[in-house]
Amino acid sequence: MEPAPTVAGARSARILHAALVIGSILVGIVFFFVVRLNGPALGDVPLAGYLTAGLGLASLAFAIGFFRPRIPQRRMDQGPDEYWMTTEARAAAVLVWAMVEAAGLIAWVGYFLTGRAVPAAVAALAVVTLITLRPSRLEGDGGT
Repeated sequence: MEPAPTVAGARSARILHAALVIGSILVGIVFFFVVRLNGPALGDVPLAGYLTAGLGLASLAFAIGFFRPRIPQRRMDQGPDEYWMTTEARAAAVLVWAMVEAAGLIAWVGYFLTGRAVPAAVAALAVVTLITLRPSRLEGDGGT
């Protein structure tokens, strides 16, 4: 039996990133329709919405402020596939992506529970942040 071919480093990073973005968007769409059809799960409890929005925003800020600077830029002599095959780049990027998605999911749950706009806005901010942290942008210009 022949082993399955490995996916190149840059391609696997793009696939993982796209899956995280699509998953977060789909959660938001599903929660939006569930809240519109059935109403919020907790009813009118604004504190839960503010709490989840705050937790999501704190997680988002921590990911961007603390972990994002730890992602190394691609060296000039390094191709994208070679860059994404390094453990330092791949592990740091996956950690940032996971924290940003977690921030969005926490806020989406707050929206589901309360139907409030504040957690929905934080979740949308997390989705936009995740989209902007695409693999090609994390690589840098390759000149470092």
